[in-house]
Amino acid sequence: MGAQSTIAITKSIRGLAILLVFYPLRWIVSCLSWRQALGVGTFLGTCHAVLMRDQLYRQIHQGIKTVFQHQLPDVAIERLVRRNLVTRYKHVIDGFFYQCLDEALVERLVPIVEGRGHLDQALSTGKGVILLASHFGSSGMLIAGLIYRGYRVHQVFTLTPQPQYRTWRRLEHAIMQAKLRCWENDRVSFEFWRPGMYLRPLYRKLLKGAIVVLYGDGARGRQFTRVEFMGYPLALSVGPLIIAARAQVALIPAFVIRAGDDSHRIILEEPILLKDDDPASIQSGAEQYAALLSKYVSAYPDHWFTWVRLRRVRGEIGSALQLSTGEEEPTNFYLSEKRQEA
Repeated sequence: MGAQSTIAITKSIRGLAILLVFYPLRWIVSCLSWRQALGVGTFLGTCHAVLMRDQLYRQIHQGIKTVFQHQLPDVAIERLVRRNLVTRYKHVIDGFFYQCLDEALVERLVPIVEGRGHLDQALSTGKGVILLASHFGSSGMLIAGLIYRGYRVHQVFTLTPQPQYRTWRRLEHAIMQAKLRCWENDRVSFEFWRPGMYLRPLYRKLLKGAIVVLYGDGARGRQFTRVEFMGYPLALSVGPLIIAARAQVALIPAFVIRAGDDSHRIILEEPILLKDDDPASIQSGAEQYAALLSKYVSAYPDHWFTWVRLRRVRGEIGSALQLSTGEEEPTNFYLSEKRQEA
């Protein structure tokens, strides 16, 4: 069987699985309370770990083992993979409830926002702020916890789906649109961006005082630097740091921790301040962020979804970690071919 035929069959299987799982699951959990629905997430994540040793499971396992193979026995690594899958399913189910959120419910689900003073102080200058998020915890609760406390937030996604998530373009587009329709709040807006699109609209938002959410542990970008992460060198994209330096806005790392009762705690760290976009300043900022990311991933390894893309590569100067992007498609299925206006 040819490679193209294999890819087509694989996409079809994934597409059918999503049709048979995503939409029925969304309908089922809408009939349950939030806590009951998260119980379904625990059940599904556990079943996935035990019964479906698929590509997603294997890639999570490979990423975790890359870092912890000398610290944890195999049984502990497998247990961590299971916990990571449970957290992933809970994150998806959290998203089904975004449309039900209100101020009172958010006070229950996201009762704590630590470091809010850092955000208020940065906004008091009249310029915007970049919240440097990570693929860590239930990131949607970062948005919810802020907009229902009066902030306006603009989130930027850089999306080309990873191979293990690719199915049919129309189905993937429909699922993303279904997720976005859950956010019916005039304090939040979303934008899909891909390499090559103009950044001027983003700079304009920052100069007008917007809070912009970018991801610091993304795998795509044009400029990378090497930092220390979990005891290993890691190639990290510096795009968000360069944007913050050129716009002269504060860069605030943000993390979301899921508690034992499934409530969420937002932690806004002290701002990373970049004097300019020269290599030394960007390197310093990247090292500060990598140190924070290492701290949180070490403490909550089941929260980090980027394990699925973490790989070890060997180069001329030895072994290093790299965030794999997988095969990229020439176009992004979330966007039309029309480029943004300058």
